[in-house]
Amino acid sequence: MTSRKVLTPIEHERCRKAYFDFLASGLRDHHDNMWETIIWANTVLIRLSAGHISDEKYYLAESPHELSVAEKNQVIHELTMGGMVNGTQH
Repeated sequence: MTSRKVLTPIEHERCRKAYFDFLASGLRDHHDNMWETIIWANTVLIRLSAGHISDEKYYLAESPHELSVAEKNQVIHELTMGGMVNGTQH
């Protein structure tokens, strides 16, 4: 079993932003259907964590492990209830 690197607060925030941006993009691609977006995102994130990743996807790949359930739910809440429509904040 490999131990995970402890991320700094700035790295943690980068994970949150990468997760937010990833879900926001997926939500647009799935026509604002959060259910389909979550299923799609889960599949993509499982594949990312299983293999080698590029530097630009590091924080996204770390996000499922780094973010708490409450933080992930907060991102989903911000996207669905916070006024995200067609990729723009209202």
